Amino acid sequence: MEQLGLLDEIMEIAKPISCINLRKHNMSIVGKLDCTFTKDRYGFYSYIVQRTEFCQILISKMRHDRILWGRYVLDVVSGDAGVQVRCANGHIEQASVLVGADGAHSAVRQNLYRTLKEKAFLPKSDMEALKFTQNAIIGLTNPLNASQYQGVNDEFGECNIVIGKDSPYTLWISPTSGDKVNWSVTGPLLTNNAGDENFMVSQFGQEEAERTCLLIKDLKIPFGGTLADLIKNTSRECITKILVEEKFVSFSGQGAEQAIMDAICLTNLFYKLESPYTYNDIRLAFEAYQEERLPATKAAVQSSGQVANMINSQSWSADFKRKLVFNLPSWIQAASVDKTQVRPLLNFLPPIRDRGARSVKSVKLSEDERGFRSTRSLSIRS
Repeated sequence: MEQLGLLDEIMEIAKPISCINLRKHNMSIVGKLDCTFTKDRYGFYSYIVQRTEFCQILISKMRHDRILWGRYVLDVVSGDAGVQVRCANGHIEQASVLVGADGAHSAVRQNLYRTLKEKAFLPKSDMEALKFTQNAIIGLTNPLNASQYQGVNDEFGECNIVIGKDSPYTLWISPTSGDKVNWSVTGPLLTNNAGDENFMVSQFGQEEAERTCLLIKDLKIPFGGTLADLIKNTSRECITKILVEEKFVSFSGQGAEQAIMDAICLTNLFYKLESPYTYNDIRLAFEAYQEERLPATKAAVQSSGQVANMINSQSWSADFKRKLVFNLPSWIQAASVDKTQVRPLLNFLPPIRDRGARSVKSVKLSEDERGFRSTRSLSIRS
C-alpha cells in the first residue's frame, strides 16, 4: 500500500488494535494477546479497516474505464487465443487472462471446474462439496455514544472473543474507526443441505439474518448489556448472514490477506510478459504463481483452521488449549507471529524501507528456488 501511495489514506480509516481478549460468557478474562509489540518489531500496529472504505480508496485511484460494473459471468470459453466471457446482460468480454476473484462460489470457478471435469483434469479433492461447518452473522453498528460504550472512541481498540458456556455461539466484537463496532457471532450450521452443492449461494437473505438475530440477541457483551443493544444500533443493510467453511476464522483476515498476496504475485509475474502474450508464456506464469503461493496458502489455511477449531469447540480440552494459548509468554507469541510476517513488494515500483527492528520483506531466493525455473522463457522488461 505504501508503494502504491495509499498508506496515508488507509491510516486515516484504520483503527489500531492493542490486544485480543478471550472472555467467558460472564465477561471474565481467560487470557489476553498483546498486539502493541508489532509496532517496534515490524514497523506497524495491527489495524482493523472497514472493507467498504478500503475498497472505496482503491476504486478512487483507478481509471473509471478500467472497472466494468454489472458483469455477472454466465459462461467462459478459453483457448490458445485467450478467453471469452459471456455476461448476464448480454455483453461479451475478450481478454488474454481471466482471474476469478469473487469467492468460492464464483461463476468463473464453476465454469473452470466444468471444463476441467470434462477433460478429466479436475482433482478428486475439488469435486468434493465445500465443508461448511458454521454460520456467521456479521454486523457493523452506526456510530455509538462513547459514554455508553466505553472505549469505542479510544485511540486503540480491543478485540474481544466471548465463548459461550451452555451455548454453541462464539461472539466476536471489535471497535472500528468512526466510533463504530464490528460484531460477529459464529455457531453450528443450521441448514441441512449446505454441503450438497459446490457452488450454492453462500449469503442468506435479510429475513434469515433477522431470524438469526432473535437467537443471539441475549448474548452478553463486554460493554454491559446484551447483543440486542448493538443489533438495535445496526442498520439492517449492515447485517449479513453467511455460511462459513472450516478453512478460515471469520475475524482473522486471512482470506483477504492471502488474496492480496496472490494479486501481488500474479502482478509481478504478468509484468514480465511482453506482447504478444502467448498461451505458453501465460501458462508458465501461472505455474510459477502456483509454486510460489501454494505453500504459504496451505499454511494459512491449516493455521486458521486450527485456531477456529480451538475457539469454537465446546469441551474441557478446548478450554485448556484456549487458556494456554492466550497466556503464553510474550516472546513465544512474537516468535509465532514472526512466521506469518512477510511484506512482498511490487517489483516494478521503487522499494520501501523496513520500519521495524525485524525485516519482514519477502525472502529473496535464487530463480530455481523461487519457482521461476519454469518461467525462464518469459520476457523481462528492461
